[in-house]
Amino acid sequence: MADAKKKKSDPKADLKKLAEKLSPSPKNVWDELDKAGRKEADELGRRYISFLTRAKTERAVASECAKTLAARGLADLSKTKGKAAKGGYIVHQGKLLGAFLPGAKSPAEGFNLIVAHGDSPRLDLKPKCVYEESGPGFGMLKTNLYGGLKKFQWLARPLALWGFCALKDGRKVEIVFGEDPKDPVLTIPDLLPHLDRKAQRDKKISEAIAAEKMNLVAASIPLGTPEDKNRLKLAVLKILNDRWGLTADDLVSSEMEIVPAGPAREVGLDGSLIGGYGQDDRMTVFAAMEAMAAVKKTQRPTLFLVYDREEIGSYGSTGAAGGNFVDYLAARAFEASGLKPDWAAVREALMNTNCLSADVEGAIDPDYKEVHEELNSARVNHGTCLIRYTGGAGKYGASEAGAEYMARIRAAFDKEGIIWQSSLLGKQEEGGGGTEALYMAAFGMNVVDCGPPVISMHSPFEVSSKADLLMTVRAYAAFLKMQ
Repeated sequence: MADAKKKKSDPKADLKKLAEKLSPSPKNVWDELDKAGRKEADELGRRYISFLTRAKTERAVASECAKTLAARGLADLSKTKGKAAKGGYIVHQGKLLGAFLPGAKSPAEGFNLIVAHGDSPRLDLKPKCVYEESGPGFGMLKTNLYGGLKKFQWLARPLALWGFCALKDGRKVEIVFGEDPKDPVLTIPDLLPHLDRKAQRDKKISEAIAAEKMNLVAASIPLGTPEDKNRLKLAVLKILNDRWGLTADDLVSSEMEIVPAGPAREVGLDGSLIGGYGQDDRMTVFAAMEAMAAVKKTQRPTLFLVYDREEIGSYGSTGAAGGNFVDYLAARAFEASGLKPDWAAVREALMNTNCLSADVEGAIDPDYKEVHEELNSARVNHGTCLIRYTGGAGKYGASEAGAEYMARIRAAFDKEGIIWQSSLLGKQEEGGGGTEALYMAAFGMNVVDCGPPVISMHSPFEVSSKADLLMTVRAYAAFLKMQ
């Protein structure tokens, strides 16, 4: 009789429960957010849009972060040595930022480290950049490509000049031109379709636009009289001198960067997306700053690094490839905690460090799904991404996270209810890419890439999701709480 009273099992329901247990379906973040969560995502997105609009160069990123950290009570470690109860920060050469926050445990036991980068693909002005095209009638500026960009995306669009110039007398000149609605903008002309067949259209896209032809129109009103020489070149130089006190020689000791003009914007009829220049990698910089503000107490002390030059291989004195700044920052963290920064102790602490390489991931493009391996590719609105390895052509250039570390990260995220996705960058033979993870791994620490998915990456108008940004902030906060 007891057996007869048992409920009959429902095969379909049982199968559904088994599937949910063994292979849960990907979650759209918006489906999981309540009204308050959606409001939080929207407000976070608006703050991020403001940051993205203000910080269009690596110098601007470092400056914005330094101001925020100083306002939170952190000490400027470049001006002081010794203990710093609330932690401290350092800006190196104006473009590389490091920060330390104390935890309950000693730095000697290791840190939780988030490392990102503040540079993005762009155009730079060459040291000798001013010239004229007297026939067409323009004063021009020569550019140099920086990072992996598609050249055609930079033609026939409004561009702004963000510059920094160090003069021989010790003065420093900062320039932002083309961002105020009252400012003129710069632009690179494109060839009209009526005449582009031989010059552009019949060529491969990689060859259609020569880098040496990507030069800016800067002026068209000549100085002097028609008998005078170099009237248009002098017109450009006079503007540079009148506005900012610069001469042609001063441009040799300048960093003049050309970026898309105008603010970041909400995207979509529903405003759920964020569009703007430089989201790779300023989105993760912003997310890390938000996470550090949200987590008041941690067991392990925190290190935060924003490197420069990631987009060109991380080389140079402000890049991660040299590897010296992370151990310098760790040593300063020892000092700020009242410890002697013994070389062996600092290196051991770094070996015991957990690291998130905070970088965005390429999301599936709705019109080019064929280059993605859909099972392992990131989807917009499905949460932050854990990328176990990057690289290409057989994992070359990759830093692959160990299984044990992946399990710890998964546990930390799941404990906090983070919606996340495992992803890789495209099909194996479609290309590939790298991050700063391998340079951190060289110290023997645990490291995995983690960041939000982005479409139109490396373009002048990258697109991300407010919901994914929210999950990234929460994921970084969960990481900082790890013991």
